[in-house]
Amino acid sequence: MALCTVQNEGGIALVVMPLQIDHVTSTGLEAELKEIMAKVPKAILCDFSQTKYISSSGLRVILLIAKLNKETGGTFGLYSLSPFVAHIFGISGFSKIMPIYESKDAAVKAVSGK
Repeated sequence: MALCTVQNEGGIALVVMPLQIDHVTSTGLEAELKEIMAKVPKAILCDFSQTKYISSSGLRVILLIAKLNKETGGTFGLYSLSPFVAHIFGISGFSKIMPIYESKDAAVKAVSGK
């Protein structure tokens, strides 16, 4: 069973993240994101609007995918963070090391240069 839903928009993968990202779901999520990264080399944008909880295991996966994507020349970003997720990204310092956008439109515009 897939944890994410993905829409390809002009070489940009728009990934709707699961409701909860914890130690139980993080391994599957990592595998799915790696598979998406292999198929869509230009950019991966993760939609966190539905995600209500993320643990340190989930943060590890996000950091790993961001790093791997950067190494392969791709672009990685996050958008529409729910209040709890935004808080976790803020206190963990992740908001300072990866691009976070307010909306899907802002994220797509930033990575596509339009």
